[in-house]
Order: sequence, then C-alpha cells, then structure tokens
Amino acid sequence: MPFISSSRVNAASFSLFKRSMMQESSLPLADVLDDQRWQQVFDEHEIDFGNDPDVIYTPAITLWALISQVFFSGEQRSCKAAVIRVASLWAALGRRVCSTNTGAYCRARLKLSFTVIRDLVQQLAADAEAACDQNCVQSREQSTARLSPSSVADVKSRSTGGRILLVDGFTITAADTPENQRAYPQNPAQKPGLGFPVLRCVSLISMTTGLLVDLVSGPYSGKGSGETALLWQMLDALRPGDILVADSYYCTYWLVSACHARGVQILMKNHHLRDNHPQTARRLNKRERLVTWLRPPVRPAWMTRQEFWRQPLTLTLRLVDVQISQPGYRAKTFTIATTITDRKACPARWIAAVYQSRWLIELDIRSIKCSLGMDILRAKSPAMVLTELWSCLLAYNLIRLKMLQSSLATGRDPRSLSFTTTQQMLAANWLLGAVTKTTEELATLGQQVPCSERVGHRIGRTEPRANKRRTKVLALLKQPRYHYHQQRKATV
Repeated sequence: MPFISSSRVNAASFSLFKRSMMQESSLPLADVLDDQRWQQVFDEHEIDFGNDPDVIYTPAITLWALISQVFFSGEQRSCKAAVIRVASLWAALGRRVCSTNTGAYCRARLKLSFTVIRDLVQQLAADAEAACDQNCVQSREQSTARLSPSSVADVKSRSTGGRILLVDGFTITAADTPENQRAYPQNPAQKPGLGFPVLRCVSLISMTTGLLVDLVSGPYSGKGSGETALLWQMLDALRPGDILVADSYYCTYWLVSACHARGVQILMKNHHLRDNHPQTARRLNKRERLVTWLRPPVRPAWMTRQEFWRQPLTLTLRLVDVQISQPGYRAKTFTIATTITDRKACPARWIAAVYQSRWLIELDIRSIKCSLGMDILRAKSPAMVLTELWSCLLAYNLIRLKMLQSSLATGRDPRSLSFTTTQQMLAANWLLGAVTKTTEELATLGQQVPCSERVGHRIGRTEPRANKRRTKVLALLKQPRYHYHQQRKATV
C-alpha cells in the first residue's frame, strides 16, 4: 500500500518536504534536506503555531503550500489552488477538511516571516555546496568531459580552492497598493497611479551549481538603492578564497578593496571610465599588464572617515585583453580587471573563460523571473512581498538541489540539465510525493527526468530580438482604475 497512514504522519514535521522532493537515503545529497535543521531554524525565529491536533496549517504545511504556489502559474498559483492542494493532502491521509476557504491559510502565511525562509535558502545553498564539493572530488575528471557550456569546462579544469560566485542585479514589480508604493515607489519617471511598485534585487549565485547563495532587495530608486550599495550588504556572505565575477558596473575601487580585505579575488570587466592601457602599467605580454590603482582622494558621502582611512592607498590589479570572434557578441575586444596576478596558476585563457561564464547568471535570473514567475509578485503588503520573494528563491534552490542530485548520479554537469524540466517534474509530484512513500521507482524517476534533456552547446547562436506572433492590441490605461470608474459613473 503506497499511501502513508495518517497515524504515521506528523503535520508539524518538515519531513513532508523530503517526500515531495522524492528523496531517498541512497541518493546523493539526501542529507541536505534535514527536517531537524529546518525545525531548528523555525525555533530560532520563534515561529510556533498550529500545535493543536486538529489544526491543519502548521508551519510545515503552510510553507509546503507556499512553495507549491511557486511551481505553477495562472490560476494554479492562487491561494485557493494552494488550499485545495492542502485539502487533497489531508484527504489522502484520511483526514477531512471542513472548508476550502482561503482565510485560514492566508492568516497562517502572515506568521511566516521572510527572514526564516531566507535562512532556509542560505542554509540549503551552503549545505548543498559543501556536500557537492565532497562528492565531486573523485568524479571531477569524469564529469569535466560532459560539461556544458564549454566555458564552464575551461573554468573547472583548474581548481581555485574556493567558490566562483556570479553577481548581477534585476528588478521585479509588485501589486499596486498604497502600502507597496510607500515601501517600493514606482519609477519616478512615471506619473502617479500609472506605475507599479518596483523592487531592485542583487543576487549572488554559484557558477558551478547554480545555487543562489544570497540576495538583497530594496527600492528601485533613492539613497542607497543602487546595485553596488545592495552588494555591500552581501559582502559578509563571501569567504576567503572565493572569486567574485561581475560586469563593469561593479568594478569600483571601494568594492575591490572590500573584497581584497576579505581575501576574496575579483574578476570584472574594467570600468569604461578607467584607462585600459595606462602609461604606468607594467607589461607582462602583449595582452596582459599589471596596473596600480590609487585610492580616490575624495571620500564618498556614504563612507565614514574611519572606514575611508582604513582603505589601502593602492591596489595592484592585472588587466587582461580578451578578443571575441563569435557572431552575436556586441563587444569584439574588452579588458578584464582581476586581482589574480599569478599568470601561471590562472592564465589569460582561464580568466577569459571565467568571465564568459558570467552569462550563466543571466540565465539563472531568467529562470527565477520567468520560469518561476517572480517578475510580478502578487502580495499586497510589503511584508508579504518579501515572503513571496523568498519563497520563490527557496523553490529555486530546491530545484537546483534536485538537478545536483541527478548530475552526481549520472556524471553530468548540473549546468547541462534543464531547469524547466526539473521544475515540471517537481510540480507534477509535489502533492503525489507528499502522500506516498518514496519508493525506489519514484526516486529513480526523480533522478532520470532532469537528465532527460540536454541544454547548452549553443556557441555562436544568434536569434532576432523580435516576436513573430502578434499580441492583442489594447488601449493603455493612462489613469488609475478607480478614476476611470468614477468618470464612467459621472457620465452615466
């Protein structure tokens, strides 16, 4: 009998997620989803509700339903659909749900702060990265031959002793409510009532695994809302030996100095306002040279005097010229600035491959915003906006964890697996796995489906940035909707 008896299920236990993720003790990285550690995180945040035997929405069930909304789109993403999934879960376990009204579920969601979900995301990434490093030591040579895209193969051909972290920013919108507008004002270029609240986010994602290490969000505009200012809030997530890869926007003296103080190497496209060939540079070869950056004489307004005087007077960086010959690339030649000055350990070709892999974070952000539907958040209050945001990120890391498990079992690289296929597999089995035992057949299915499609190997591919199918043309609403209804009533 595959169905689990309700007497054997503890609704307050986070082991529910192990079943929904089709976990089995024999699978690699199976210990990463530790229900005891998840419960410990909730205890640290003092989130404790639903302890009565007849209560349906415990913290585990509420979080399970919240994650289920992320896997779907449209009508299946609504709170009503999540409540029906919970009712189906209890019915399969032999318990009756009296009502499918969304009130109880929505009240329970309000008790889940975004900080507890954020800690789960960060813990999941850290544990998976550590466990993956241990499992990949013996199979590094085997998996390198199956990497995709080829730039990742070049990067993994050399051991760095730390993580290679990609950083980039993006924006998302929220429901147009007065509360959200006050917390996350719309684009100042838009007239009041016509825009939507905008959040600016900066993400930190692992190049090798695709796991989201950390993310910081804030208003779109205003003091301290820039991408560099948000990145400063994530510097404590970096560890000595890490390599931070970013575009030229982040290539500032202060960020390079802060990373250097933490033992973190940087690899960024040189800022367009800096000279790529200064006269004081020490030439290493035709395309490489060492340069010395002087500390800016003017202290930034956001930096205290004590912090300013603690900054080093000079920084030594290595500039590497890279030539692009592939069609579809905008820049034919550009310069990379890096604090990695050892040419033998990290030759120019390897430096170019690492920066080329920066494009992976663009694909990861697309997966988060488009595949998981995080580009438009539905929550109507700032607190729930953050809860919805981090629930999407937790679902993203759970999908990446499943891809990691499949890659370790098959010798494939996780970057060569399909994110969308893995998402579809987990969405189809989210409820089924919760109410059944994880049999060997179900666990095998969970390993095979992510590997059923191979992505990548699209070197030089170019596509027009245009849509063939015409969209339905409707008039743009140029005033708030309630003003439209008031004017319509006045004319009737």
